[in-house]
Amino acid sequence: MVCSTVLKQTVKGKLSVYDGMMDENFMQPISYFELFAGYGGGGFSLNKANIPSECVGFSEIKPHAIKCFEANHKGVKGFGDCTQIDPSKLPDFDLLTAGFPCQPFSSAGKQKGELDIRGTLFNEIIRIAEVKTPKYMLLENVRGLTFRNMKDTFDKILLELDRIGYTVYWKILNSKHYGSPQNRQRVFFVCFRKDLEITEFTFPEPEELTIYLKDIVEPPTDTTLVSVSWRNKNRSKHQQRGEAYGKYPNEYIYQYNKDIGVSFCIVSARHEFRVGTIEDLENARDLTPQECFRLMGFVNDEIDISGLTKTQQYDLAGNGWDINVVSKIFQQMFPRSIQANA
Repeated sequence: MVCSTVLKQTVKGKLSVYDGMMDENFMQPISYFELFAGYGGGGFSLNKANIPSECVGFSEIKPHAIKCFEANHKGVKGFGDCTQIDPSKLPDFDLLTAGFPCQPFSSAGKQKGELDIRGTLFNEIIRIAEVKTPKYMLLENVRGLTFRNMKDTFDKILLELDRIGYTVYWKILNSKHYGSPQNRQRVFFVCFRKDLEITEFTFPEPEELTIYLKDIVEPPTDTTLVSVSWRNKNRSKHQQRGEAYGKYPNEYIYQYNKDIGVSFCIVSARHEFRVGTIEDLENARDLTPQECFRLMGFVNDEIDISGLTKTQQYDLAGNGWDINVVSKIFQQMFPRSIQANA
């Protein structure tokens, strides 16, 4: 999908992100600011990608998310509600990351789009980026943003990024193709400031999955496990047919993911992604919060979620970034930073 000469879905070919730029720029850590920070998925992903970086600030309003961020990214200044931020008072940064609130566009929400006040929070990204002009941005949202009933909103997002001076590449990536046994589809927007004259970008290539649910549960097992959902079988009809949410009655049934060993998408509602066996779906159990985070790329339990309630832990996992996927995007965005740190 191409919305203008600088708005590309993906480009095949050799990566030329840093052609013509001075090598000494890559010896310095990449400074970054996290909007809608959650647990700090951008920072975790940069670390996982082995890219030298420094977080100069973050914005978040959920108290439990702030607590988790501060426990894992010590000494970073929080700037609170992004709608109250004066961009001129922010420190300079190279990279802006933002997984802007997804509920207006998701299958779990009612797809109000810009009619929902949360849908306008994308404008806060534009407001801040227009003043701070970071060299790079990585934005993320749910796949539902690309559905046909969201086309006007999606096109507006691309045009706004173009207007403030960014070349944009976007693509839907699924976690199960990048090392996490989870069917999590998200649309990513890789944005380069136009004066950098970056003419090509290639998203990371899919990889063969090597770990499955049986490997991330506690304790690990040799039993074949499946992801189980107690689900309204009519919930997606309105999306597929472009009709109003709630038109069809709720009919709940047990379902399991036919992609054996791969979890349904981790969301805040834990009944959507239980774990069990095909022979005994009704006795499937909830995944623990720690198991959820393993499905978000924290395979070695690298994140500190202590001091939070289980509900808060599930909320953070369900609304966060899969750091396996994002780290691989960063590796494509900043190849020379990796080489300099090798």
